[in-house]
Amino acid sequence: MIGNKMRPIIGITQDMEYKADGKGFWAYLDRHYAEAVYRFGGMPMMIPILGMEAVPDIIGRIDGLLLSGGDDIHPRYYGEEPGENVGLSPDLRTDFEFALLKEAIAKGKPVLGICLGVQAMDVFFGGTLHQDVPGHKGKGEDIHHEVSVADGSLLKNILGAGTVRVNSFHHQTIKDVGKGLVASAVSPDGIVEAVEYPGGPFVLGVQWHPERMQGDASAERLFKAFISASINKGA
Repeated sequence: MIGNKMRPIIGITQDMEYKADGKGFWAYLDRHYAEAVYRFGGMPMMIPILGMEAVPDIIGRIDGLLLSGGDDIHPRYYGEEPGENVGLSPDLRTDFEFALLKEAIAKGKPVLGICLGVQAMDVFFGGTLHQDVPGHKGKGEDIHHEVSVADGSLLKNILGAGTVRVNSFHHQTIKDVGKGLVASAVSPDGIVEAVEYPGGPFVLGVQWHPERMQGDASAERLFKAFISASINKGA
């Protein structure tokens, strides 16, 4: 418990990758997501990738949904063929996460997307991605840059600052922002770094990895706001 409140259950999607022999997949969860959720007041729960019939039950049992990072969404989801340097995530994961996202929004459950998670949100809403931005992929702990946060956005309200410094692990970025979403942060080179959905109580995605920014005030504010929004959303 936190004070007199139970920790809200935060469902975290698993990463998936093809096995080396091409027969089946590995599914796992980077510990940083669960550690950050627990550190800032939530109870992490890894969401197994099941059949679509399980989606309503899963969303009904969690208080908030965290879409985690991973490999690249197949470009067919936004009407393109794969280019070079694209490392594909299994369609099974993409389809399942789209179903989770749709149900979570319908039920008013808070959603936080991180890296691949924000890209999945964008494509779900009909947006497109830059498949590879040359020289953009960083190593996170070594590569940092500033982003400008839009006035009047949920993200600005959470962070309380017009500029924050973030890490960089990705090589794909949002190209066309999905219908109904708004861009709430951009980097100096014009890349969309965060989007949010005004039609929901808390539907927000960021391109950076706040779960790996331990000790950073903006990362702490983001997780605390998400977990606070998730309290009492389980019914």
